[in-house]
Amino acid sequence: MARKSKPIRMCVNCRVRFFQKDLIRLQKIESEVVAYKGSGRSFYICKECLESSKFLIKKVCGILKVKEESLLKALKEFKDNV
Repeated sequence: MARKSKPIRMCVNCRVRFFQKDLIRLQKIESEVVAYKGSGRSFYICKECLESSKFLIKKVCGILKVKEESLLKALKEFKDNV
């Protein structure tokens, strides 16, 4: 019987690959960053990058072309829910 492999995804900030369950999944909807809603394109951030959010914010905002406030709000909501 073949073993089923676990999905591996890459952190958008540090570009390191992790198991999907170890990453935080967010998405951009009309220049706003929100928690993943279940459909559409999304991106992943690892928990280590989330800890060092100062560097993360500038880099991810540049990649996604979103405002810092939007990303900070989404990250705050995620931390509050965990």
